[in-house]
Amino acid sequence: MFSIISVVLNGAEHLETCLESVACQRDVLVEHIVIDGGSTDGSVDILRQWSNRLAFWCSEPDDGISAAMNKGVIHAKGDWIIFVHADDYLTGPNILAQVRGALDERCDIAAFPVLFGSPPQLQLLQPRKAGILLNLKMGMCHQGMATRRALFDRIGLFDGSYRIGMDYDFLLRAYRCETRIKTCSAPVLSTMRDTGISSQRGWPVLQRRLSEERRIHFQHTSNALQRLGYSVYWHVYLMYRRWLSSLRK
Repeated sequence: MFSIISVVLNGAEHLETCLESVACQRDVLVEHIVIDGGSTDGSVDILRQWSNRLAFWCSEPDDGISAAMNKGVIHAKGDWIIFVHADDYLTGPNILAQVRGALDERCDIAAFPVLFGSPPQLQLLQPRKAGILLNLKMGMCHQGMATRRALFDRIGLFDGSYRIGMDYDFLLRAYRCETRIKTCSAPVLSTMRDTGISSQRGWPVLQRRLSEERRIHFQHTSNALQRLGYSVYWHVYLMYRRWLSSLRK
């Protein structure tokens, strides 16, 4: 069974599209869990209307998206967890059946392509194979990942100290624990709108995201050589990103 977890905070504009994309799935067992952070825009009214089609939902203030995602994982009863947030939606009624066909006993995480942007202008993002470059960048979107529920029991939940990079921290922890990660070029799992904080391109948000990435890197170093490598990387990379940001002004 799949557990679809959706996190929402004042997402009424697109919430029903998300809910409908899960409810219409065919030929699979699926439960939908929605964690609302205390919305005031009508999202809660929508969730009340959909309550008989949701396995679990709640609306209460929380400590950010990491805490909300963790709350969803705790309530999940499925074998596989997929995050499809309020601004996102599954790409078709047969998509979970297709995803199920791509899963096997040899993987704990399966990463699929996602469409990114605001319809009709969408960009296809293919997941990068989990290898040495994962030590520098995530290379896949968590909205395109199916994660075995048991993996959370093995390596832990999302680190609540990260507001943007919690998915990268989780994936890097999984990779360092020799978790089996499979990348698939098809099917396209979900559409991810460019409205989330991690999608914002302004320098203040970018600086915050890079700061978290840097902290993740150094948190997971195991020796002096790795720390030296990351120090050099971040010295060069931050100069490059500042220069690139200045060109876009």
